[in-house]
Amino acid sequence: MLLTDEEKRMLAGEQCPGIQRAMDLLVKLGDSFGAEKMVPITYGHISYDFTPEKFWDLITEGVDQTPHRVTTHPSFSPELWKEQGLSLADRWIGEHERKLKRFMKMGWLRTETCAEYLLGIAPRKGDVVPMGGSCMQVANNSLFGARVDRMGILVSLAAAVCGRTPLMGLLLNENRYARHLVVLEDLDVSNWTLSHYHCLGYYIGDQVPGFKPVAVSGLPPNLPFDYARALVISMPTSGSVTLCHIVGTTPEAPTLEAALGGKKPEQIIRVGKREMAKTWKRLNVRDDDRVEHVAFGCPHATIDEIGRIAKLIDGKKIKTTLLIGASAPVEALARRQGWAAGIEKAGGHFEPVCASITNPFTRPDIAGDRQAKSAATDSARCAHYLSTVSGVKVFFGTEEECAEAAVTGRWQGRIPRW
Repeated sequence: MLLTDEEKRMLAGEQCPGIQRAMDLLVKLGDSFGAEKMVPITYGHISYDFTPEKFWDLITEGVDQTPHRVTTHPSFSPELWKEQGLSLADRWIGEHERKLKRFMKMGWLRTETCAEYLLGIAPRKGDVVPMGGSCMQVANNSLFGARVDRMGILVSLAAAVCGRTPLMGLLLNENRYARHLVVLEDLDVSNWTLSHYHCLGYYIGDQVPGFKPVAVSGLPPNLPFDYARALVISMPTSGSVTLCHIVGTTPEAPTLEAALGGKKPEQIIRVGKREMAKTWKRLNVRDDDRVEHVAFGCPHATIDEIGRIAKLIDGKKIKTTLLIGASAPVEALARRQGWAAGIEKAGGHFEPVCASITNPFTRPDIAGDRQAKSAATDSARCAHYLSTVSGVKVFFGTEEECAEAAVTGRWQGRIPRW
């Protein structure tokens, strides 16, 4: 791999031990994939709570404030968990505070969200942004045309530390053209909700082998952002899709020909009523109708989502626990609107956590004997991880059905008539 003089100094340890270790990791990664050189990053996005403490200490040792912006993934909230009476919260506080102290010293932004674009921190087409978290990767690649390779949390941290990443994978133009094409057959999408697009994305992800980009044809042009987001973020949940071109909507897919790079697709995936009904049913992993928890905000909720939820439970008292995953700035706006107060009065909670993987109400290693044994959600991604990570029974449906379940403690959702 060709390195600049500055990169050679980084690798030689002339700056600090953390940068040396980060550069060594990235050089070895790049060499293993045949990368010709490193490229500067536009900004980085990392997760400190998901990083093992020993690795965190090694890779940040001696690192001063970096010249590039670094944002953060949804974090743990052990202090809030303790206030909520979750019995195992104390075990998380020490490590969280130690990592956070170092994080703040480096001057990185404590955004604590999987949707930094909702805060005005959005990449431009072509920006190089290393980040862990498949939800972030596919959203920034697909919806903004950023250059985000499929990499893990530890590699993205190394890239954020030294401000470089190997030129490989989805950073290269030739690797960004769709190789799989999804065609909708006999599906009327005019009345679809967010959950329908989550369901479609979950089905597609399960059908696409490996990491090759996919194109989706047949949806209305200029699909609303929330719908497009719900579609793409569900794909890496059931599969490994890291880039999805929605023809007529996303930046690199003004036409199907542009999305495919003028070539024929390797595979055509046809999706009709049967596939959608089967997937919707698959996302419901339950054996009765009792709901103990409701989760919204996977990916993190927009201000519009919070407004709709607030309206659905306005003046009511919920019988379940209810969590909305949202960044602090979006939550603050919801408070100014009066929506957060209404949701909390009903019994709901806001946290900047991942509402699926680190949902404190469903994780047995956080909630202990207060763990909810069943949960409802409108997100296919959330349904998947609540079932597989926390081992709870899952109800998947629309926002309205989930809000109703929170109020009644019972599931009355139905599989849609496609």
